[in-house]
Amino acid sequence: MSLVAWIAIHRKLVEDLKTYMDDSFSFELADNLLFYEPYQEFFPAKQTRLLMLWDEIGLPHERAKQLFGSPLTVIGFDVDPNTMEVSLPQEKKDALVAELCRFGVSHRRWSLRDFQRLAGWCEWAFNVFPLLKPGLSTVYAKMAGKVKARALVYVNNAVERELGWMATHIEESDGLLLYKSLDFS
Repeated sequence: MSLVAWIAIHRKLVEDLKTYMDDSFSFELADNLLFYEPYQEFFPAKQTRLLMLWDEIGLPHERAKQLFGSPLTVIGFDVDPNTMEVSLPQEKKDALVAELCRFGVSHRRWSLRDFQRLAGWCEWAFNVFPLLKPGLSTVYAKMAGKVKARALVYVNNAVERELGWMATHIEESDGLLLYKSLDFS
């Protein structure tokens, strides 16, 4: 994909093209659209030129993966470039809060694998809620030194308190605002 991106940027002059693994992305003014014949639809000009390059070199692509607009869902997050915000979709936010509340009941036991799964889910959510990272400190302390995935780990009052703290803040947060001031004049 790197060579294709190089061709797009340097030979087809698709400016500001970025790639992550096999995903390509960029930005475009909302009214700068071109008609893409194979899909019988208008797309942002840069995206249309990239699709035409892919057609020229025989690189397959699907209509369902040709996303544009605002907000966009990127690796599970809603990214709104117009408001410069990143947030969790409401259903994912609700599911995480429910799991934190279900898991964080003191005097319960969960497997080490369950603790690891919850920690991984929270780490993913920290992309949107970076200030909540301290909320996992007791979870990591409980997992420290343990290696047996099915071993049961006790939920103590500190874990309950920290997971509850995280759940409350996630529920009340709108997401991550990338800039405090949107007026650059």
